Amino acid sequence: MVNTVDKQRFRHVGLVAKAQEASIADALRRIAKKLAAHNCAVTYDNAAAALLQSSEDGLGRKELAASVDVIVVLGGDGTLLSVAPIAAAAEVPVLGVNYGSLGFLTSSVREESDTAIRNLLNGEYTSSHRMMLRACIHDDQSPAESSNRVRDVLNDAVVNKTSIARIIRLEVTIDGDFVSQYRADGLIAATPTGSTAYSLASGGPIVMPDLEAIVVSPISPHSLVNRPLVLPGQARVSVRVLSRDQDIVLTLDGQEGLQVHPGEVVTVARSPLRFELLSTGRRSHFEVLRTKLKWGDR
Repeated sequence: MVNTVDKQRFRHVGLVAKAQEASIADALRRIAKKLAAHNCAVTYDNAAAALLQSSEDGLGRKELAASVDVIVVLGGDGTLLSVAPIAAAAEVPVLGVNYGSLGFLTSSVREESDTAIRNLLNGEYTSSHRMMLRACIHDDQSPAESSNRVRDVLNDAVVNKTSIARIIRLEVTIDGDFVSQYRADGLIAATPTGSTAYSLASGGPIVMPDLEAIVVSPISPHSLVNRPLVLPGQARVSVRVLSRDQDIVLTLDGQEGLQVHPGEVVTVARSPLRFELLSTGRRSHFEVLRTKLKWGDR
């Protein structure tokens, strides 16, 4: 849902940067100077502090999220995805400035960073609350709620192989109903936000980001009749690993991988967390899609 009223005026801004991206340092200095001119406190994460070679130490991202009222991410979608569950847990909104390659989530490009900060401080932004997924790995005989391997993701949770190019067997149930046994390279469970990421590359549909839905897409299925499924947001997807391979992982937003042992179950459902993404630009979602996916280009 997009909100354009009741704008919050931010007084403490956290700056998060893509690590080892030297080109971001100048933008960080300009942004920090602009924020200081508006009497805004600034806190850096460790990566941003390192880029600035600051005498003031940066903070870990959890500590940063707990101390600020908005986070500005300078990097690509990967950097923003790494921040998303932390920001969502702290109920802190995030504005992304794209210093990466594609950038579906980062609303402004690097040349617009100064304008983006000015608009943010003036309350000229829109807010979109995005659905997240909670994924957990548990024993076949144990409930998902008992697992200590639980993660929240903004884009997708993927069960896949890590090394040898060999198909794996997965049994999928939805809300307790058996769906199918898949023979594929893996399986993706994606949010509407993540429908333009790995799911799209695997033949999944594009889903508008303000919808509540889960997209389940097999990766290179052995049978061509195995097609992506679009499920209600309240659906509960369970994936049991039938293969005896020891190199199967649950990949979370492309940021982290957890090993899944034979016979274990990966359960994916809507997370209680919501991620608040800010935009200071005037691009519609369709304009972003046209630009990023090069629709209409010959």
